[in-house]
Amino acid sequence: MRLILLIFISFSLVWLGGYLWYLNELSIIKTEMAEKTDAIVVLTGGKNRLNVAVELLENEYAKKLYISGVDEKVTRGELLKLLGSSKKLEECCIESGNQAVDTVGNAIETMNWINKNNIESLRIVTSLEHMPRAIVEFKRFMPDVQLVEHPVGSWRPDNINYFNLSQEYSKYIVSLIRARASSQIYNDV
Repeated sequence: MRLILLIFISFSLVWLGGYLWYLNELSIIKTEMAEKTDAIVVLTGGKNRLNVAVELLENEYAKKLYISGVDEKVTRGELLKLLGSSKKLEECCIESGNQAVDTVGNAIETMNWINKNNIESLRIVTSLEHMPRAIVEFKRFMPDVQLVEHPVGSWRPDNINYFNLSQEYSKYIVSLIRARASSQIYNDV
């Protein structure tokens, strides 16, 4: 019984140390605005992500915008109305997918899209706290694509929901383990 308690305490301390590191990393993430990419991908699900992505496209940070994880019930017309972009951009430069239901799905859906469009560099737009996990999954499925982080939101320690952040951190750990395991499988083959 004592061994189980010691293992639990050790695991908890390691998790807590990693969580504090994760919070520190979120507080220092910087958005690279000087670098342009071939395309922008926005992962649906959070406030202001779509607005930020459309603004980036309008300001020519990329030539294409891909919206990953659009609800199947949302029509293209409804999506474009929500975006409020110009007709010219709607016709040439904005595409979306509705197969993704999670971050892994976003990465796979985006990988399929970039392969069809010969994309070599990608700006990822998602929330600040989701960015580390999104980058892990995108690198796992697209190791040769240059990724630029564009987090939406800013670090505000006085207004942080630490419970939600702890959940996101735990998902991030699972993503890291999965990425490590899949790279190990490929190295063994």
